[in-house]
Amino acid sequence: MSKLLSMALMLLCGIGLLAAPAMAQSGEPEDLGRINRSGGEGGTDTKLSKKGLAFTTDGFELKVTTRVQFRLTYQNEVANGENGTNGRDFINFRVRRAKTAFSGYIFQKDFQYKLTLAWTGGGNDLVEEAYFRWAALQYVNITAGQTKLPWNWEEITSSGSQQFVDRSYVNEVFNQDFAKGLTIDGQVGEDTPWLKYWVGIYNGRLKDDDDFRNADVALISDSFSNTVDGEMMLNLRLETHPLGALKHSLNDQRGDDEYDKVLFAIGLAVNWFTSGYDADAAGIRGDTAAGSPASGRERTSQDTWAITMDGHFRWHGLSLDVAYFWRHTEFHNRGANRFDPSGKASVGSLTDSGFTVDVAYFILPKQFNVGIRFNMLNVEDFWQGGDARSFALRPDATELGLSVNYMVQGDNLKLTLDILMVSQQLALRPDNGSGARSLDGVYNSLPNRVLGGGTIGSSESDHNDLWIVRLQLQWIF
Repeated sequence: MSKLLSMALMLLCGIGLLAAPAMAQSGEPEDLGRINRSGGEGGTDTKLSKKGLAFTTDGFELKVTTRVQFRLTYQNEVANGENGTNGRDFINFRVRRAKTAFSGYIFQKDFQYKLTLAWTGGGNDLVEEAYFRWAALQYVNITAGQTKLPWNWEEITSSGSQQFVDRSYVNEVFNQDFAKGLTIDGQVGEDTPWLKYWVGIYNGRLKDDDDFRNADVALISDSFSNTVDGEMMLNLRLETHPLGALKHSLNDQRGDDEYDKVLFAIGLAVNWFTSGYDADAAGIRGDTAAGSPASGRERTSQDTWAITMDGHFRWHGLSLDVAYFWRHTEFHNRGANRFDPSGKASVGSLTDSGFTVDVAYFILPKQFNVGIRFNMLNVEDFWQGGDARSFALRPDATELGLSVNYMVQGDNLKLTLDILMVSQQLALRPDNGSGARSLDGVYNSLPNRVLGGGTIGSSESDHNDLWIVRLQLQWIF
């Protein structure tokens, strides 16, 4: 009963806030306040705009923007089958994100910079972005430092411009996160970008011993470790916007004077990533790869190819975003530590795929919209030698969602309510329960299908369903 009352209270709060009177938006000027200090050349200009504080003088500009997301989450877990676990439910307030970005240019407008500090990360995750960009030409620009990797559309889109309060389940399995390295980008066509491209080389920092993609936001030093092993990542993304530039977002916030124009974009990205990993910790090779040689270099390496294709359509407040993901990982013994795997459990390959579909519509232009989400993940299991047991690094899942946004001042002040139903297929453990650990899903820590020493018949349920309700207030200043 208490769960129902909590959920009802949350929904009533959301509906009440969504029904609040609208505030003026499009009619307000971009600059809310301006302070001019000018004595001819060498003067300064400070202005308060809808997105932060901007300070400009000769050869220098600094913009300061802060984004905060305060969220209430209710989650109800329902496992199928008589042996399924149930009741790991919660209701929780949290500050999901609090970030401050410093950006602008130095000496001249071609020399651009950005530093983003994520206050909720702490420790090594405090510095989220730190890069310098030479915007030399329309066709060729160079960025050096740490930034979000330009691989898939949904991850490139700012967390402040999402339709739901967070990105999709499938995106959280495939995205390449942040990366340190060099990026060259440009576009052909000014008002109509017939081709936009990003190509770069980056650190290949393994996200986890059982998660074969890049995650390079942490601080690292110039010293050897099993995560800094001369491994690299190459990335290429191409986009075409044949009817005009389409903003990276998940809805259509154009005003009355623009939203009747049809826009669409198509993207394609390829990523190659190689790194060493601890096969024993991942549970892939069992005791055959236990420990590391005296050098400390991991005995096992992986090569992963990841490809995504996406399409995006905007018209009259209607938006459609679709994406397909494919990833293939091969494993190798390597270097002077190579050994004959005959008679031992060999390492196979892994192929994952998934797709996302997001549709949103503005009932009131730039003010009130609704959206739906559907995405599916299909993962392949590891196979060890001739063992019949398999074990998936990520559970197969289907996600369905409904979202409502009330935008008081666009993305700068908005309230979002979304409801998700996520059905996950639980993974088999490779050793019938002797020492294997539970897997981490995107939204929860998953139980296993086989209990210690038991059989599939005595295991927990095959599927784990989650009902998630989230109410989020976002403000950007």
